[in-house]
Amino acid sequence: MSRVTKPVEERRQEIIDTAQRLFKANGFDKTQVADISKAMNTAQGLVYHYFKSKTDILYAVIDAMAAEQSLKTSKILSQSDGSALEKMTLLFNTRPDFEDLDTLVSSLKSDRAVLEYCSNKMTASAMPVLLSLIESGNEDGSWTCEYPRETAVFILQGLSGLVELIYSSTKDDSRVKTFTNFIFRILDSGASPK
Repeated sequence: MSRVTKPVEERRQEIIDTAQRLFKANGFDKTQVADISKAMNTAQGLVYHYFKSKTDILYAVIDAMAAEQSLKTSKILSQSDGSALEKMTLLFNTRPDFEDLDTLVSSLKSDRAVLEYCSNKMTASAMPVLLSLIESGNEDGSWTCEYPRETAVFILQGLSGLVELIYSSTKDDSRVKTFTNFIFRILDSGASPK
C-alpha cells in the first residue's frame, strides 16, 4: 500500500476529528493514541509527529469545539434582525450545545487543569461575539454600558462557573431567567428580557 501524503493542516485536522470522535465514543481515558492512528489507518508515529501526547490532542479537540460553538453562536445572532437587547435575550434563551463537550470530558471531571483549560477556551472564544453585542447595544440604545470589554469579561467569567447549573434544567427554569435579568442589570438596559 502506498503512503498518502496530506498537507500539514489537513492531516492535523484529521487527527483532531478522529480523536474527537473516539473520545466521545469511548471516553478520553479509554482511547489510546494507537486507537487514533488505527482509525486513521496510519502509523502511531504520525500522530506523535503532530502532537506530543494524548493530552495535547485533547486540548486541540477542545479548541476546535470552542471555535465551533462560537461560530454557531455568531450564526444564531446574525440571523436575528432585532436590537442588541433582543439578540442578547435570544442568546441567553438558546441553550449552547455542551453535550458533546460534556461527553468528551466526563471522565476528566476531576482533572482541574483540563476543566480550567476548557472553561478558559470557551470564555476566550465567546469574548469577541459578546463584546460586539455589548457595543452594538450601546449604539442602538439597548443599554448604556460604560466598560464593554470589562463587562464582557465579567459576564463570561460568571457564566463559566454557572453553565452547568443554568443549562442543566428545562428551558423555562427560573434560574435562567434570574441570571439573564442579572446580566441585563449589569448592562444597565433598563429593560427586562421577554
